[in-house]
Amino acid sequence: MSTTTTLPAWQLSDRDLTSRLLTTQRQQNVAYAAQLETIRELEARGALPEGYTSTSAYLATILHVTLREARARIAQATGTLPLTWKALSAGEITAQHAAVIAEFLADAPRWLTPEDYTVAEDTLVTLAAQANPSVVRRAATRLKIYWDNDPADVPGSPDLDHGLDPDSVPDAGSDSDSGSRREEAARPWREFRWQWTQAGRFRFSGNVDHETGTLIEQLLVPLAAPDPATTPDTPDPRTPSERHGDALAAIVDLAARTPDLPAKAGERAVATVTVDLETLRSTAKTVVAEDESVLSAAGLRRILCDAKVYPAVLGTEGQVLDLGRSARTATNAQRRALAIRDRGCTFPGCDRSPKWTTPHHIVHWAHGGPTDLNNLASCCERHHRLLHHSGWKIVLRDQAVHWIPPSILDPEQKPLRNTAHNPPPAPLGHSPRQAARPRPAPAPPPSAAAS
Repeated sequence: MSTTTTLPAWQLSDRDLTSRLLTTQRQQNVAYAAQLETIRELEARGALPEGYTSTSAYLATILHVTLREARARIAQATGTLPLTWKALSAGEITAQHAAVIAEFLADAPRWLTPEDYTVAEDTLVTLAAQANPSVVRRAATRLKIYWDNDPADVPGSPDLDHGLDPDSVPDAGSDSDSGSRREEAARPWREFRWQWTQAGRFRFSGNVDHETGTLIEQLLVPLAAPDPATTPDTPDPRTPSERHGDALAAIVDLAARTPDLPAKAGERAVATVTVDLETLRSTAKTVVAEDESVLSAAGLRRILCDAKVYPAVLGTEGQVLDLGRSARTATNAQRRALAIRDRGCTFPGCDRSPKWTTPHHIVHWAHGGPTDLNNLASCCERHHRLLHHSGWKIVLRDQAVHWIPPSILDPEQKPLRNTAHNPPPAPLGHSPRQAARPRPAPAPPPSAAAS
């Protein structure tokens, strides 16, 4: 037995403390997999002591957990989750990860093929190995939204196929668009309520449609950024809500006296949407914007009527081939290229979208690193700071950013690629006319002891 595992924590070095944390977490994950294996066998045998009417009631009593938690563990133990079982038994994901994945897949549409089901599980398990359960849950929610769209709206659906005509509207009897949808497109629902208080303050509230909300957000974000600190000990004293209030005041002031718009990273508000021509031609398909919202192709075309559109030349593997030129700091074109290539912060497990990131020189400018796409990576503020003040390093391999952890976290220092921004896997058989296909039979989980 290692001395590290027997010594009291106060006798360990800083490095050994981290090593014990990682080891004990892995052991805890493996132990949970062993417990689920036991629950599965208990449920299969029906081996309940006299006086208990259900396995869940028995587990809640002897494990001192709630009945809801007991039922959740039974669902995890008896579900069809071979990839989750494998990762959990190897100690690579936690009990919370397993719970999120099991809950999501239990509600998966019945029309999914076994291949769809496996791809979805693999997507979430891969992300779980590098991200916390909250990020995995958001990815699962994103996938659910993608699945829950009307079958005619899912890429690959064999339904309607309209030409690229912004004025084309389906017939009144078409199932793909109702009268209420056409009315919403012509006159979106927006509300704004305001009043003057006795103290002379202007109070307001309301809500707007998605397209207007996206524009407002794009205007607020750059103007609400914290002011640079004059010294390390004097950060911006304003709260986030105060900064957004000041940003709104600036927008109103600009609108009152000039047609100029606020700048975001040096240019007017820009939203990046990656879409192929085939999808843009069809009103029956959907696209995912950089904020992970799902838009119809028709809705996207409405946005593009008033937007600045930048075409990008993409290679067969999706890498940006021609967009942007080198400079001391990243140009606007390079920022758009990074948004397309990186899709957001590149740190493993981070799901911050492009608007929350800044370009980072992989080889620092002061050390001779050029400002071109092959030497830039998108990082959010938190992970940009981590990169400068820890042992993490960045490399670019096959047009994908990989992070190399410090040896204290991984002695082998295996490069990690972020999968939090990967698009939802396209279902193979999304059509209401297809009969539901049977799910694969639950496979016995791998023995946790073998890990």
